[in-house]
Amino acid sequence: MHYLLSSDTLSSMDPRLTGVLITIGVAILLSLLSLPISKRLARLGRMAPEHRRPSLERVKTVEMLMASVIRFLALLASLIALLTMVINTDTLVWVLGLFSAAFGLAARPLVSDLLAGIGFIFSDTFDIGEKVEFHISGDNIQGVVEEVNLRNTRVRAPTGELFTLPNGEIGVVRNFSRGKFSAAQITLYVAPEDLQRALDVLQPMAGDVYHQFDDLVEPWQLISTSTLTSRKIELTVIAHASLGKGAELKLKLINVIHDALKQAGIEMQE
Repeated sequence: MHYLLSSDTLSSMDPRLTGVLITIGVAILLSLLSLPISKRLARLGRMAPEHRRPSLERVKTVEMLMASVIRFLALLASLIALLTMVINTDTLVWVLGLFSAAFGLAARPLVSDLLAGIGFIFSDTFDIGEKVEFHISGDNIQGVVEEVNLRNTRVRAPTGELFTLPNGEIGVVRNFSRGKFSAAQITLYVAPEDLQRALDVLQPMAGDVYHQFDDLVEPWQLISTSTLTSRKIELTVIAHASLGKGAELKLKLINVIHDALKQAGIEMQE
């Protein structure tokens, strides 16, 4: 038995059926090649001036989104081609219009997800590999973006869980990977009688420590809160570290501050 259609067989078939089979075949081929095609299209960004070229993370995000678009359009073309076999062209246009209206009302969340996914191609809110926090339905979901497609975005939480978020529900996005600095805040408690001596030690240190640590963006700031009792006064050191270096720099600053106050004979309170 022959499983492949010969040219003679195709010529003897109904032209509409031949067109449908060709359309479905092309759609299947496009679905299989959607990712390679999207990769080639995404490479066009390399032709832009160097200062406007997208990052590697952005390229990966656009590749996945464009592959989803290609697969969706291929599926839609196959569906329309099949409908032409049983419905004439004039009726098909009317049916598609009616179906679109009904589909838009009944599947509004799905349409919203698809439109939001298409919008992610042109927006640059977040990319694959970035650490973000999404505010969805009153919940804050934080993690690293692993996948973005037309329907949803997948985020890996710090505790290992994988969140699948509908694109249409993504509203406020907090992108940790695009900040200019990381905060390193240190709170100290000193006795009231040691306040002036502590200020005399810490304030001149700001410039020296700034030159000592490369990850320190600027000299720290020293502020005092309203916490004032007969036993202790609260001082806060606010430092800005290079992005992602806040926790590491905080430990170094604590060590430096502790040694400086200890040498000055100032005991930190608890």
